[in-house]
Amino acid sequence: MNRSRTISPFILGLISFFLVNVSFFGMNYWKRGSFELSLLYVKLLFAFYFIWLFVSLFTKKFGFDFSKSYGALMLLLARSTIYVVYCVALMVVVMGLHGFSRLQVFGTCGLFFIWEVIVSSFCYMMIHRADVAYAGTDYAKPKPKHLLVLSVSDFFLVTFIFFIMNYLKRGTFHLSPEYEKLLLVIYGLWFVTAFITRKFDSGFRNYYYAIAQWTKAVVFMAATVAVFVFAFGLFHYSRFQVLGFFVVLIMAEAVLYYIYYVRKTNGKNGHDIESIEEIKTAIKQENLPFEIDIEGLRLRLTRPVKDKLLKVFNDCHEVFDFLDQTLDLVSIIRIESAVIHKNELYYQKTDNPVYIRLLINLERVNNIRWVNRFFLEAHKMLLPGGYFVGRVNTIGLYRKHFFEKYPKYFSHIFYFINYIFRRVFPKLSVTRKLYFMITKGENRAISRAETLGRLCFCGFKIVAESKIGDDLYFIAQKVKTSSIDENPSYGPLVKFSRMGLNGNRIDVYKFRTMHPYSEYLQEYIYEMNKLQQGGKFKNDFRVTTLGRFMRRAWLDELPMLYNWIKGEMNLVGVRPLSDHYFNLYPADLQEFRKTVVPGLVPPFYADLPKTFDEICESERKYINAYMAHPVRTQWGYFWKAAWNIVVKKARSC
Repeated sequence: MNRSRTISPFILGLISFFLVNVSFFGMNYWKRGSFELSLLYVKLLFAFYFIWLFVSLFTKKFGFDFSKSYGALMLLLARSTIYVVYCVALMVVVMGLHGFSRLQVFGTCGLFFIWEVIVSSFCYMMIHRADVAYAGTDYAKPKPKHLLVLSVSDFFLVTFIFFIMNYLKRGTFHLSPEYEKLLLVIYGLWFVTAFITRKFDSGFRNYYYAIAQWTKAVVFMAATVAVFVFAFGLFHYSRFQVLGFFVVLIMAEAVLYYIYYVRKTNGKNGHDIESIEEIKTAIKQENLPFEIDIEGLRLRLTRPVKDKLLKVFNDCHEVFDFLDQTLDLVSIIRIESAVIHKNELYYQKTDNPVYIRLLINLERVNNIRWVNRFFLEAHKMLLPGGYFVGRVNTIGLYRKHFFEKYPKYFSHIFYFINYIFRRVFPKLSVTRKLYFMITKGENRAISRAETLGRLCFCGFKIVAESKIGDDLYFIAQKVKTSSIDENPSYGPLVKFSRMGLNGNRIDVYKFRTMHPYSEYLQEYIYEMNKLQQGGKFKNDFRVTTLGRFMRRAWLDELPMLYNWIKGEMNLVGVRPLSDHYFNLYPADLQEFRKTVVPGLVPPFYADLPKTFDEICESERKYINAYMAHPVRTQWGYFWKAAWNIVVKKARSC
């Protein structure tokens, strides 16, 4: 197993930022004999900052794995520096900023590259001083098949567009000597960029992958021309003609490759294969041996899965011990189990589906784009009573690792930005599509409560969970059908189905104080922690930090005023309960509660009971009083509750 060796991206970023400043101010001192910058060069410095950050993130320079070869490190630094040069030159040429010193611009880039090579080489030697060899397998890459017809067509297309842009600018196809030289430069760049980007390879997955390489080649051509213009002061060239040429070329090449792609796709299997020799040549099939040890195969498939899992978790015995202590691995045979490492499952609906008793997924839940869909497919694959095992890097574990990774004074700032992107963006309808478009659903932030709640929503029961390393491992058992709720709550405003007057269902609205899908964990929380004083669950990990504050400040129940306006709730009354909580009550009190309208302020705040039995008696006392004297009871309970809340600071959590 290859071991990744990285340095903190934040540390590398700080070092690189320091080197940018050293290089820029060093070249300014060499050029002018002073470290003081004019207003023009202050703007250039900030442009360098932006381009440096953009290129560093684009090339993933700060996340380099130092277990790779030294040549890979040097190639990354060289590529990053070239991109910076290209971007700065392109900015200068496009915006017509002729006043910048070429010595300072190119000198800063060159000096920055030298400093980065020195510092990175030192880091590389320090990491590899133990002389631990990096083991890897090199696979011979097939040589690309260059398409002669397509490359010739593209060459003529470059020539044609260049002359067309000259005609649009000057009204003639005749090129001046200066533009003849430029055309020759473009020819050379066309050849070099085509070779570097492998734009004429035939092995692209689809049209979009191919056209991305073609576009990249044209962008490199444009950036290199910009470097030449800035380096040699060739600002007399028409920006309309030069930049217009590259823009039109990108669009024309997209059409050219589309025509080729359509012909290539439609040309497959264009004729029937008739002769045996043609079949042998086209299909290249070989005969398979029939000598199979069926008995040995059956013996291997019917062995207990325990030995197999010992090999799977050879590098992490804690996970195996967790499974072995929770499940009877001897009673589960290999053919009844599956160990996968996927973020998608495809369940095939057939007349005779194959069911298993144990499904283990080694891929983190964080990297699964459609979590519910995945859990439901796992649910379909398992026999009733079967077990599903997975792992998740929860928000709590991620946060702990995050603050250990970054310096104390910067970690809170970085984590706030991380929080907004990874936790707020996916929950808002305005930003949700943008978030998943950028991340593809990978490395998403997901809480312990949401993960376990989604499992319960999909028909599983949480059997066990254990924190191992940076992940929370869980074992869930298929015990129910999946929930019929088509739209579980996920946003900041949540709707709960509660028991109302005469047993009718009402939708109660609140601001979210728990992690998403927490409502499906009530039974699990009750079995694990029971109830504390006041009738709440002990150690309820479902409540968020912000949620605890909102509960103390009574902000979470403000939307319930809407239920009061609709007449579904009184100002004072018994608390509207979920089905699970309602079923904990004695049968007689359950029926008694259905005779009254639930309220915003429960009798709990007037009587302040401590145990669940006392809560039941408090509600029974309230209902009896309300049935006898409704108005007087409401008035008395309201002011008594208000006194306890304001003066005695009574809270239900």
